[in-house]
Amino acid sequence: MIPLIRKLIMTNHHVVFAGNSWQNELIKNEIKGIECIYFPGFTIRYSSFFPQFVIILLNYPLFVYHTIREHFILKRIIEKHNPDIVISDSRIGLWNKKIISVLVTHIIRVPFPRPFRFLENLTLPLSRAVINRFTYCFIPDFPGEINLSGRLSHWCRLPENTRYIGILSRFQGFPKPLSPSEKLAPTDISRREEDISYIYCTAIMSGPSPQKELLASKIKDILLKTGKNSVILSGNISSESIIQKEDNIQIINHLPEDEFAEIVGRSEIIISRSGYTTVMELFSLGRSAILIPTPGQPEQEYLAEYLSGKRWFIHLNQRNLSTNTMFELPDLTLPKFNASENEKLLNAALEELLKE
Repeated sequence: MIPLIRKLIMTNHHVVFAGNSWQNELIKNEIKGIECIYFPGFTIRYSSFFPQFVIILLNYPLFVYHTIREHFILKRIIEKHNPDIVISDSRIGLWNKKIISVLVTHIIRVPFPRPFRFLENLTLPLSRAVINRFTYCFIPDFPGEINLSGRLSHWCRLPENTRYIGILSRFQGFPKPLSPSEKLAPTDISRREEDISYIYCTAIMSGPSPQKELLASKIKDILLKTGKNSVILSGNISSESIIQKEDNIQIINHLPEDEFAEIVGRSEIIISRSGYTTVMELFSLGRSAILIPTPGQPEQEYLAEYLSGKRWFIHLNQRNLSTNTMFELPDLTLPKFNASENEKLLNAALEELLKE
C-alpha cells in the first residue's frame, strides 16, 4: 500500500490509513504525517509442526466471521470519515454500495497445496463473485507473459472490473543499486571481501510467527559458520533494539527504505521468504534471491516454484537448508524492470478510478 498511498498524496488526495497496531506504526515510519486509525485484523497463529494449510482450514470459520465483521466496521468508518474511495489490501469484506471500493490482490485463483492444485479452478466463480462486489479490482502485476504472480492472476477469465496496475514497490523511482560484482571491475572481484562495505549475505525475515523465528535461527547458524560479513533483517518493526552484533552477523530489526535498498545492493546473496510484496520489491531493485517459502503456505510455495522455473529466483525448502544448498547457486537473469511502463499501468488505473 505504501507506493499507492504516496501516489495518491502526490496527486493532492487526503489519505487516511486504517490498520492494526504494527501496520499503523510501519506506515507512520514510512509516510510522515499520515492520519492513521485503528482497524483490527484477523491474525492466524501458525504452528511449528502442522502445515499452514491445515491451520488455515481450521481457522476458516473465524475468517468468515471477521470478514463479515470488518464489513460492518467499514460502515462505521464511512459514517465518521465520509471517504470517497476505500482501497482494501486483500480484505474482501471492505466493500460498500454507498462509495467507490477497490480490492487490491494478486490472488484471483486461490492456491492449493500441490496434491490438490487440480481443484484451484473451482474457486474461480467464488473469486469473481467477491471481486464483483467492488468497483474495481487492482492486480499488482504485469498483464503479459513477463509477470510475477503466474497462474494466481493470469490464464483465467478475469472479471471486467479488474485492472493490472504493474508491481507495487516502495522502491519505485529509486535508482537501481549496484550489486557487488557491478561495483568492482572483474579483476577486483577476488578482493571484494576486503571492502568493509561488502556484505556476503542479507537475509530478509518476514511472515508469521513462529516460522519466521525458526528460519532466522537456522540461517543464523549457517551464516555464523561462513565467518563472512552478513546481515539478518528480522522485520520486528515495533522492537526497541535496532542493531545487534553476533560475530560476523548484524541483526537489524527494521530499516528505512533508503538504507534497506543500500544493504540489498551491497549484498552478494539475498535470502527471503517468497511473500509477494518482498518479491515485487526485489524485482524493482533488480536483485534476485533465494526464496524459502513458509512451510505449508500454498501461495508462497507456488510463487517460489514459478519464479525459480523462470530462472529469475532460486527455490529452496526450509527443511533442506544447509551451507552447501544455500550457496551453490546457478546463474540467474531477471528481466529488465521497465519503470516507465510500470508507472503507466498504475497511472491509467488511478485515472479511471478517480473519474468515477
